[in-house]
Amino acid sequence: MDFIMKSREMRFSIFTFFSFILILVYAGTCVGEVLFEENFEGGKIDQKRWDPSAGWVVKKGALDANGGEIGITVKNDFTDFEFYADFNMLSANKFAPNFVLRAKDKDNCTLVQLVADARNQFWWFTKVGGKYIVDAKNFQANESGVKPELGKWYSIKLVAEGNRYEIHLAEQGKELKLACKWEDKTHNKGGIGFREGNGEHCLYDNVVVTTIGHSFNNATPVNKNDRLPTMWGNIKSSY
Repeated sequence: MDFIMKSREMRFSIFTFFSFILILVYAGTCVGEVLFEENFEGGKIDQKRWDPSAGWVVKKGALDANGGEIGITVKNDFTDFEFYADFNMLSANKFAPNFVLRAKDKDNCTLVQLVADARNQFWWFTKVGGKYIVDAKNFQANESGVKPELGKWYSIKLVAEGNRYEIHLAEQGKELKLACKWEDKTHNKGGIGFREGNGEHCLYDNVVVTTIGHSFNNATPVNKNDRLPTMWGNIKSSY
């Protein structure tokens, strides 16, 4: 009987030890605070959280944005942040993915568009008082080494900190790589969202906004390949 009790105590101690190690590891890879998240599993647009465009619907657990211009979060007090999302281009012209940052409203925001044709660029521009302000000097080369193709899922991280912006890009589930940097002081606070112009069509999913420095091993926070839950489950089952 004493042997059984000691064995159980030892197993409990081992379980506790490895649980503590996992917490330390996770704390080291997950830094900062999650400010907003959305996986579109509810089957429809939650209008308490989103001010959608006319072209938005939810299909198969993802946001299907087909034209309709800008849709943004109701929450509009993000200042310095990291904006993660997965996207899948469906437009034949490969201009589809448009990301909205620091949107005071739909008429005042900062935007960046992936141009995934032969130019392989990110086009930064702003909207002020309902007018788009576009300047070719703000077109940045995609230096990530990733060239998105139609019908495939990719992950993106957009960083807004002071006047500085960054984009990191990867195939879904792979390591994010720095794609470009940009500076602009037009907008300093607001919501996030997406824009699809006429003829532009894109799927979006796994949206997360965090404080600066929030990291999950340089992958998106909602990476389906995250092994932490599996490791935790294995420890519990062995116990």
